[in-house]
Amino acid sequence: MRVALLSGAALDEWVARALGEPPGVAYSDAWPGFDRVLDRDAIHVAPLPGKRYLWCAVVVGRPGGRLPEGRGAWLEGESPRVAVARAIVAARYGSTVEA
Repeated sequence: MRVALLSGAALDEWVARALGEPPGVAYSDAWPGFDRVLDRDAIHVAPLPGKRYLWCAVVVGRPGGRLPEGRGAWLEGESPRVAVARAIVAARYGSTVEA
């Protein structure tokens, strides 16, 4: 399945895997410590005017961090959490994952 299309429980499960955390957190809705994750893993997220203010996120990564450095692609989402979740999954696993 294309990471850009992941949503809901499937997206939440893949984020947990990518971060090495236990499943069960609703990352796409109520992400505990969301701001800390952005800082710790060097993730940029913003609404882009050229995309009608759709949220876009990219994982830059940090040396020795949990996510690969400089490997991220810009991913879109209807909210900042969804965009960041998709960007994290794509940084770890690439543009597709097994459904």
